[in-house]
Amino acid sequence: MLFLLSLSFFSQAENRFYIQGQINTVMPGDVDSKTFSGEVNGVAISNLKASFDFENSTTGGIEIGFKNIYDTNFRAGLQYIAPEFEFNKLDVSATATIDGTNYNATYSRSDAANDGLNLDIDAKMLFLNVYYDFAGYWDTFVPFLGMGAGIADYKGVDAREPAIASMVGFKIYVDDDKQLYFGHKSTYTRSSGPELDGGLKFEDVEFYTATFQFGYEF
Repeated sequence: MLFLLSLSFFSQAENRFYIQGQINTVMPGDVDSKTFSGEVNGVAISNLKASFDFENSTTGGIEIGFKNIYDTNFRAGLQYIAPEFEFNKLDVSATATIDGTNYNATYSRSDAANDGLNLDIDAKMLFLNVYYDFAGYWDTFVPFLGMGAGIADYKGVDAREPAIASMVGFKIYVDDDKQLYFGHKSTYTRSSGPELDGGLKFEDVEFYTATFQFGYEF
């Protein structure tokens, strides 16, 4: 469906094709889990309901698309990003037993390493983003707003979940032909939570992304 929608958008584009490289700082929010008893990575867990804290990470990305769709200031692009959610700690909301030890406060990354428990979550995400460029108000400075919809493919858990995004940013052209540019984009992304090996289910995953982007319009 996402592929067909992107073809529909791109088939109507009469002007510039663009390609964009991205450096993304991903800042995850806390992620709550549903109450769980079972095994994850062979580690026995009982009565776990917790808020998971993940570290910030930096990852690359790419976007390709078209601007001036239907001779307007709208543009659309396909974006690929692969955020890494490195487990930091979890705060237990009730006493839980992990590998035979009771926890009623914090379970840290070092605790997980000692138990042989991997709680990192990596994802590959593909979005169809639609933007409106506020072009024509300034010579080389173009602010924009955007929204996106896509799929999050969570690595190692065989889970593909829907995701949505909203974004705001700007780009600055650096050449007379207004083809080469750099800019910044701030994005809020929300995805349905994945289910880890053994059945540990997360609530929605939310994160913010600060993106330095650089591109070329053909």
